[in-house]
Amino acid sequence: RLNGKDFVSQLNVLIPQFLEAIEEKLTFVTNLEADHVCWRTETTESYQGLVSALKEFPECDLLIESQIGGRPIATFELKEGIPYKGRYVNVLEIPSPKAGSPYKEGLEHVEFVIGESSDHHSYSPINDTTHEAALKKVMSDHPEINWNTKASSKEVNPDVSLKLELSSFGTCSVKFHLLPLAK
Repeated sequence: RLNGKDFVSQLNVLIPQFLEAIEEKLTFVTNLEADHVCWRTETTESYQGLVSALKEFPECDLLIESQIGGRPIATFELKEGIPYKGRYVNVLEIPSPKAGSPYKEGLEHVEFVIGESSDHHSYSPINDTTHEAALKKVMSDHPEINWNTKASSKEVNPDVSLKLELSSFGTCSVKFHLLPLAK
């Protein structure tokens, strides 16, 4: 049976490796806040087992588990956070697999917060010109990237993203948005 403590110990090793591999390819993310990482599960049973294990682990707080896109997604706050270069990754997103969209178990994406970190409390999560300007700026600052803008028109906390091939992790997504997920 899966143990929450063992899983978080595994994350303490994997997340810094994941972020290091991303920074090697995208040096501009070095000083950005890694808001959260996403851990994909291959099966509904795996999702349920992992979520149950983390709910029982006192170092994790379930922020929300809700239906998004026809399947449950759980978001946990890690009380200690995963340290990485003087910063911490405090939030873990775990989506249940979508029917017909198979994923390998493991780290699948990271989302970075863009804009001025001191201003986050004053932003609304609702898509507006502030979000549009921040997303346009990150894209115009890095025109060499093939940006995916599909989620830039989302009503709440829109983002832009790109795909990366990482030798130890496979294909992953790197997303950029204005507000931390925990807000």
